[in-house]
Amino acid sequence: MRLPSSDRLDSGSRRSPHIDASQWNQLIEEIGPAAMLVVIASSMGKQLRSQCTAEDIWQETLAHAWRARGQYLWRGRAAFRAWIFEIARNRIRDAARNLQAEKRGAGRPAARFSELESGRSKSASALLPPDSATPSRMLLRIEKAAATQKALAALPPDLEPVVRMHLLEGLTMEVIARRLDLGISAAWRRFRKGSALFADLCSEWKSSAITRRK
Repeated sequence: MRLPSSDRLDSGSRRSPHIDASQWNQLIEEIGPAAMLVVIASSMGKQLRSQCTAEDIWQETLAHAWRARGQYLWRGRAAFRAWIFEIARNRIRDAARNLQAEKRGAGRPAARFSELESGRSKSASALLPPDSATPSRMLLRIEKAAATQKALAALPPDLEPVVRMHLLEGLTMEVIARRLDLGISAAWRRFRKGSALFADLCSEWKSSAITRRK
């Protein structure tokens, strides 16, 4: 996913947009929640997915980021997305460790976000800014993530990794080329071909989802 070239929220004296509750939701939407859900799901093991969903991990990631935002130094949207991504990875690791500990009888189950509030004497608004976790927003993200996942799965095997790593994970083409043992030009050729096909497939799946809702 390409981040906006304009950093309009960063201009003037407002140098830390992630601190402001009124700007938080816009920032999160700009980093691509649906893409994050796909990457999170692909990073979760089968056993962990049987206990919680990618949406659970994502919502806990957002709650953690919201609580820790005062300690984060704003360095632009790309760095902010990387920070959110790292928090998500940590949440996945914590949930996997809790699951293994639970199997040994020494831990607690991986908590769903819906259960997160019940263990604390706080309201949902204390965990996240207003309107961050509304049912309609969650449903839209889940549907978009499902369409994205189906489109990725339909890509040819030689194109899928390049598209996934560049569009969803935000890796540079240089890093992707090294990981796949490709030249830069070859990696870009695969991305151009794969991204065009991916866009068509996403449109097809999204149109199907809209038709089903009618």
